[in-house]
Amino acid sequence: MIRINLLPVRISKKKEAGKQQLILFVLLVLLGLVANYLWTGARASDLGSREAKLRRTREDIAQLERIIGEVKNIKDQQNALKEKLAVLDKLKAGRTGPVRMLDELGTIVPKKLSLRKMEEKNGPITFEGDAATIDDVSAFMAALKKSQYFTNVELKKTAAKLSGKFQVVDFTVTALANYTPTVKPATGPGSGPGAPPPAPPR
Repeated sequence: MIRINLLPVRISKKKEAGKQQLILFVLLVLLGLVANYLWTGARASDLGSREAKLRRTREDIAQLERIIGEVKNIKDQQNALKEKLAVLDKLKAGRTGPVRMLDELGTIVPKKLSLRKMEEKNGPITFEGDAATIDDVSAFMAALKKSQYFTNVELKKTAAKLSGKFQVVDFTVTALANYTPTVKPATGPGSGPGAPPPAPPR
């Protein structure tokens, strides 16, 4: 009977299998390194993209802040210009307003009433004068109230006195002057050009 020693063949096969396993292990390690490199590169690229987007967002915010600052500066300049124009209007009204007010006052004073004093001090204007009757004083006050140049018309004093041979009414009336009136159109019945003037209060 012939015997064959198979031990060297088995050892050779084991060596060959070990080599294959080693090669497979090396390939797996290399594959893992490549995959890790690719994943790290992708993460780095994504991080760079996010940082670039963040920089663009910050640049946009800075640009918007500059625009907002410019708009605010323009608004401040507009407000300053409006204040200057208001001051100029006030100065202009201070020049022309009293002239127009006096011109209208000359047209609304009743014929039987005379003003001997008109004084503006600390706000209100004080009118002092004489009238033929109390009705003339009432008519004068009604005209002041109707005028666009006067407000807060108040009667401060009335007293009878002799002027020569005639008895007259001495009066004092106060009112606030409005040198920049806003003319409003009359509305409602009895407000047209042909409407009769209202009767003076008694």
